Amino acid sequence: MVKKRDVQFRPKGKGVNQVLGELQTRVMEHLWSAGPMAVATLHRALARRGEVAYTTVATELTRLQGKGLVKKTGTHLETRYAAAVSREAFVEGFVGDVLSGLVGAHGRAAIHGFVDAIAGDDDALDETLRLLQERRRAR
Repeated sequence: MVKKRDVQFRPKGKGVNQVLGELQTRVMEHLWSAGPMAVATLHRALARRGEVAYTTVATELTRLQGKGLVKKTGTHLETRYAAAVSREAFVEGFVGDVLSGLVGAHGRAAIHGFVDAIAGDDDALDETLRLLQERRRAR
């Protein structure tokens, strides 16, 4: 999974951009949707939406690999990069890390804040109750 020290939560960001920078988010979203690819192919796809250097894309792939988000296969001209975790697993992981950090730092206030945040959503409340009961039975 993702190395915790390599991501920082930005509450004002949108989606995955809450923990990754703009270019890293674009890289990951592309790998999640299109699957494994060479740096050159990824560079061409990303360059369509704005100027970005080939070496910058290669550097970001290396950084994402260091964070455990991207895996590299092959060598030389056959090198391909792929998402090492699904989008769902990544989101679940960072949301869990953020919530654990909040509960660890703020205890009951974080729990109350979470409940208040979902109080108007019956589906979210039902899912939370179901998951709590499931976890309690598993103990």
